[in-house]
Amino acid sequence: MAIGLSLLFLFVSLICSAIREAIETVLSMRAADLERGVRELLDDPEGIGAARDLYAHPLVYSLYPGSYEPELLRPHRSLLGGRVGLCMPVRARHNLPAYIPAANFARAFLDIILRGPVGTAPSGPAAVVPVMSPEALQAIARDMPDGRIRRALLSALDTAEGDLARVQLALEVWFDACMERVSGRYKQRTQVILFLLGLLLAGVMNIDAFSVGRALFQDKALRDGAVAQASELLPRDTEHALPAQAQDQAQAQDAFMVLQRDLDEIQFPTGWEPPPQHLWRPEETTAPVEPPGVASTWPATAARLDWLALLQMLIGWTVTAFAVMLGAPFWFDMLSRFMVVRSTVRPGTRLLGSSSLR
Repeated sequence: MAIGLSLLFLFVSLICSAIREAIETVLSMRAADLERGVRELLDDPEGIGAARDLYAHPLVYSLYPGSYEPELLRPHRSLLGGRVGLCMPVRARHNLPAYIPAANFARAFLDIILRGPVGTAPSGPAAVVPVMSPEALQAIARDMPDGRIRRALLSALDTAEGDLARVQLALEVWFDACMERVSGRYKQRTQVILFLLGLLLAGVMNIDAFSVGRALFQDKALRDGAVAQASELLPRDTEHALPAQAQDQAQAQDAFMVLQRDLDEIQFPTGWEPPPQHLWRPEETTAPVEPPGVASTWPATAARLDWLALLQMLIGWTVTAFAVMLGAPFWFDMLSRFMVVRSTVRPGTRLLGSSSLR
């Protein structure tokens, strides 16, 4: 039963993850989250100061094809918590980078601190270009207004002990810590989207976790089919098989067809054809009196909707949606573990106190 349910949740999670990636491609959420995280890190909520200077620096500007335009920022309500903040519109996100290496950020940050934004540094034969050194950075930090950027720079200089490489490393750690928070926000939103997609898919294809579990418990042939399908799936490489499947299922129409084919091969009790009969409860009725010699067309029994069974089906859809939130890698790992347990523990073997396991 555990193998069959894990296999079912793996199939559904793969489809929802593929749809989620398609949504990400269209909306470019990673680029928007990174841009907002940079503004928060540099204490530039409107993006017209340090954030704009960073995106214009060659070490960052070379990572994306367009240009950074903070005047396009618009108020946006967060999906988690309802917090209102500024966010790039969809049409402007595609030109922004979805990833900035920590080393590029640290070097660009130090260069901007010492020599100013691009276009402001002195040039020409007689120009004096400041040399990057901890002493020069310390002198610049001494005259900066007190704020987050100045404190971050001073903290990096204090722990570097005069080593410029350690200053850069400390700034990289600062940037990575901020990006971890941005990644956590992105993962939380992804889980919400996966739950909604899982609930929608469970309703469209009637993937009721309770009905599938009940069928696996009662039908040995169904259990054997699920185990056989899992045995074919597990030899595939975990790191390459799952992304390849998700890539093949990127188109919505192909995704549903592949999922339906996999479910049909194992014959899970999913779908609406035939309609689920457990939702209807037979009810006896009294047939009307017909004239002699006339055949009665009134049914002897009728059916009414079983609200308790309907509620159980809705809860089963919800359980499927929560399972999808855990992601396809989680269910692939669980399936592997269950298959290992099945192959090592023979039927009838006592798990506790058995001499064969000592």
